[in-house]
Amino acid sequence: MKRSIVLGMATGLLLLLGLAVSAGAEETLFSPGNYYLISIGTVTSKVTSLVQTGQQKGFTVIVLGDDGSTAYRGTKKTQEPESDLIDAPSLLYVDGTRFLLRLRGEAFDYEVRPGEKGYDLVLIPHQNMTASDLVSDVLTPLQQIGVVGAEVDMEYKTFVLNPEKSEAPPAGVAIDSNLYNLMIAPDWLAAAKKMNLDRTGLRVIVVAEKVPAGAIPEQFKPYVVSETDTLAKLLLPIEDLVKLASDSGIGYVRPPYKPQPAVP
Repeated sequence: MKRSIVLGMATGLLLLLGLAVSAGAEETLFSPGNYYLISIGTVTSKVTSLVQTGQQKGFTVIVLGDDGSTAYRGTKKTQEPESDLIDAPSLLYVDGTRFLLRLRGEAFDYEVRPGEKGYDLVLIPHQNMTASDLVSDVLTPLQQIGVVGAEVDMEYKTFVLNPEKSEAPPAGVAIDSNLYNLMIAPDWLAAAKKMNLDRTGLRVIVVAEKVPAGAIPEQFKPYVVSETDTLAKLLLPIEDLVKLASDSGIGYVRPPYKPQPAVP
């Protein structure tokens, strides 16, 4: 859904949500039982600055680079395994130039992470929230640490938090349902673990089945791990799953097949 309002704030934040809101006459936009995938566009702050800010604020920080990962509890380096760190209520996970920022609280949880149009904010409200609540309680604090700029074009989708069945991929997108549901999940790290998907940082191992004479698009070649004439194995950024599966040269995107134990 796209909404268009401008909320004047002392910080100068301009929020475009497609809804006219006047003082004292606000509607509830975000309700418990749902989660909301909100596009917030480009993040200009450098990850090095975000790491310093996260450490100062006591976040658990994981930085994944070419030489492995480094982790901190606040400003103190820790040797704890990633599996013990990724469920932290305040988490900053840096994967190269990309990052995931999570905060869990009494009134809401959120996750900021790469999206199809820059970065997304995943909002999980524990009580009804209005547009002003979103600005004052979520966007302004994010602006103060450099995640949200002075102007934000916002578009959002609504999902049921605990659906009876998983979401079906969009029509015409040839992708395994688990991979699609990972991409839209409210918590990438928890979802990858629950679905037993092979994740490294903010990327996941997938196999792309090519159509006859098809090829991996140039923009995805840096993520190719191995390749044959018909298949390619990639360590792909999670936000690019649908984009790869939508390419005309790709017939299907799925997790790798895993050997099953022999039946006695």
